[in-house]
Amino acid sequence: MQSTSRIVATLLAGVGIALIVAGLVAPRFLIGDGRLPLALENTTWTLKDTDGSYLGEPAPVTRQLHMEVQNPADAETASVRIGDTLRAGDAGSDFDNLVTATTWTYALDRTSGEPVGDMRLQTVMGMPETTVSGAGHWLKFPTNVQEQTYEVFDPVLRATAPAEFAGEGTLGGREVYTFTQTIPPTNVALTYADMRNTMTLQGPDDEPIRAFYFHSAERELTVDQVSGLVVDISESVDDFYGDAQARRLQDIVAYDATMDPAQAAALAQQLGTVFSMAQSRALTLGVIGLGSVLTLAGVLGALGVFNRSRRAQSGDTAGAHRRQGSARA
Repeated sequence: MQSTSRIVATLLAGVGIALIVAGLVAPRFLIGDGRLPLALENTTWTLKDTDGSYLGEPAPVTRQLHMEVQNPADAETASVRIGDTLRAGDAGSDFDNLVTATTWTYALDRTSGEPVGDMRLQTVMGMPETTVSGAGHWLKFPTNVQEQTYEVFDPVLRATAPAEFAGEGTLGGREVYTFTQTIPPTNVALTYADMRNTMTLQGPDDEPIRAFYFHSAERELTVDQVSGLVVDISESVDDFYGDAQARRLQDIVAYDATMDPAQAAALAQQLGTVFSMAQSRALTLGVIGLGSVLTLAGVLGALGVFNRSRRAQSGDTAGAHRRQGSARA
């Protein structure tokens, strides 16, 4: 019996030591300050509206964002490449349905989520690369997101617009904050030059009318509170050509698109190893504390301290019984 108890005690001490070691090395494998992980598995946001419209005709609309985290990357920054495509229609080929396709490449601050330097833009049209500066957050908000307003990038505007805090909840077992962004009809031709920003249309009397690209959107962004990663997006977009007074002349694209809940949940669930500083510290101390208790208990058990205590207690009990028997005699 004594041998068995010592074996159990030794195993207990081993488990305790393993927990202590795990607590000490955990910070190397867990992200303890919420910064953007470098090995995200799910980095695609697909928004669909089966009842959208393109050029004034009913058409299913799909917008997709895909982010790749690339080298060079270090503890502070990472290079990211974001592809942004918009498709409308039900032709057999994705290319035939393609409305726009752009690729954004830039260095991202892994903590703040903001670009470090300029963003480089390449379009599918084969136009020369363009640089955009002064962009704010996009698919990554700051770590430890707060209940406040953030400047969030809109790739059509090539500029930011405020996104206001709207509420909190949970998604995929993670605490999330929701932000809403409203962009009123904006003449993007006044912001930057692009071949699609202006065109000439025929007026009622066949007179030429100079038309400008107007972009408007209402967007809801769901953000993981600890890491700042955007995990869900829904948006209503209405883009059209209008005159200088914003009078609508020709529809371009309109949709009210949402993500599949399963895709949003997968984006959130992959952040299970991303903790805040306070969460990481509490987890580490808890594991080390439990390991210390188990190790101490195991060592004392292996030394027979508990057995000696039980024998002493048994001896005292037996002595008491003998003294009681002698008194009765």
